[in-house]
Amino acid sequence: MANPGFIKNFTATAVIDAYRIVAFDSTSDFSVKQATGVATPIAGLSEHGSSSGNREIRCDVVMDQTGVIEYGADIATGDVLVSDDEGKAVVFTPAQYADDAAVWAIGIALESGDAGTIGSTTISPFLIIK
Repeated sequence: MANPGFIKNFTATAVIDAYRIVAFDSTSDFSVKQATGVATPIAGLSEHGSSSGNREIRCDVVMDQTGVIEYGADIATGDVLVSDDEGKAVVFTPAQYADDAAVWAIGIALESGDAGTIGSTTISPFLIIK
């Protein structure tokens, strides 16, 4: 169950799907993109994704408290969540990310589910440095 806190509207540098991890895009101030792994600082979660039209693409990003996210693999309550290459949540395991000096995580899973589940997570981005 989501209890979104601060929601900020950003310029999206590409289309962002709903329920995905969103990362900052360093090419421009106040811009975001769908996360594609663990290397880019995380802004938060997209609830509705981005929309486009004749204007620039915009996206509301939930930046703290709790939110809903699409799971990209089996997840258990209490797992630390990171982004896969599609911005879906997967479990952080030190062995899987052994070659990464730093890993950005979105938060902690609040409920269990398998791939495709729209589950709940804390939104408290943090950096794991090894």
